[in-house]
Order: sequence, then structure tokens, then C-alpha cells
Amino acid sequence: MAKTIGLVLAGGQSSRMGQDKARLIWQNIPLYQHMQNLLHESGVDDVLLSGAQFGRLALPDIIPGKGPLSGIHGAIAGLPDGVCLLVVPVDMPLLPAAACKKLVSSLAIPENRARQVGAVMFEAFTLPLVLTVNSDLRTAVESALSSQNHKDYSLRRLFDRLQGVTIPLPDEMEERFQNTNTPEEWQTAKTALGEENTV
Repeated sequence: MAKTIGLVLAGGQSSRMGQDKARLIWQNIPLYQHMQNLLHESGVDDVLLSGAQFGRLALPDIIPGKGPLSGIHGAIAGLPDGVCLLVVPVDMPLLPAAACKKLVSSLAIPENRARQVGAVMFEAFTLPLVLTVNSDLRTAVESALSSQNHKDYSLRRLFDRLQGVTIPLPDEMEERFQNTNTPEEWQTAKTALGEENTV
């Protein structure tokens, strides 16, 4: 089976949160570390972090200012073809490791391997996302980054360019796919976990 690398996208501005959400404390550790741990629990071989605020701890954006696409571009620049890249946002703390495992395994099923599927995501959710690192991905990312249309920077458009496939999300997981962009969403997630309502 192909080597699987996890990538935590933590380079956002956190403007709606009012502070760097990647450093919010979740279960006694910074959120970015929680997401790194979650990827390790998912069975990946290694974990990368994207976010300029982390300095040497993280991958630099080669072409900054293009959102998550910049982070993916920076990651694949140092990865060989054939690697499976599992991409997660830093702000989805309730994400189950089982969901990540399901995405990775779906990329490897014979039908998708035969079709050379290069991207898999859950229906109705752009992240997490699994990508196969190859020339098609590199070309699609470079093309999107060179565009003057900011809509081309979206992960959904990248997914469509790669002719990716979607898989259904188990009903019991849907409530755990919450982004925490605001203090209110953060409190909701902590309440769902059963933690005290503190930021």
C-alpha cells in the first residue's frame, strides 16, 4: 500500500475567532497538536503542518495567500509521486479518526485504483480530503495557483479538476464534522465533547 502522509492546514487568519484558533487548547493541548495526533491515530506514516505562524515547525507556503491550496502546494513540493496525502483542517476537533481511515481506504479499493482516482472526499464536505500525489495533482495545483480568479483556489474546484469521487458519510459521523471558526462554534464543539465552556 502507498505511503500515507497527513497534512494539517493551520495557516488561516482566524479573523472570526479573534485569536489563532490553531493554538486554542483542546483536551489540554493546542488544537494543532490534537489534529496531528488524530492523523497519527488514523494510521498515517508521517504528519506535516502548514502555517506560517509556526516558523520552522511547519512547511512554508511557496506561494502564499491562496488559502488551503497554498498549504497543499507547499506539501506536495517535497513529496514523491505515489504518496497518499490526507488533508485535514485545523479547526475540526471532533473529526473521528475512523472517518480519515475510511477516506484513505476508499482511495485504495480496486475499482478506484483501476480508474486511477486521484481525490476522494465525503459527500457535502470538502475536508478532510485524500489526494494522490502525481503529475495530475501537481499540474492542477499549479494551474489553479496561477489563475487570477480567486474561485480557482477552492479545494472543490481542485477536486473537480482531478475528477475525484465522493463517498457517503455515515450518519453517526455527520455531527462531528463541525468547523470552529467563531467563539460560538468553539463553545458548541467543547459542549459536544462535554468540556467546560471556556475559550
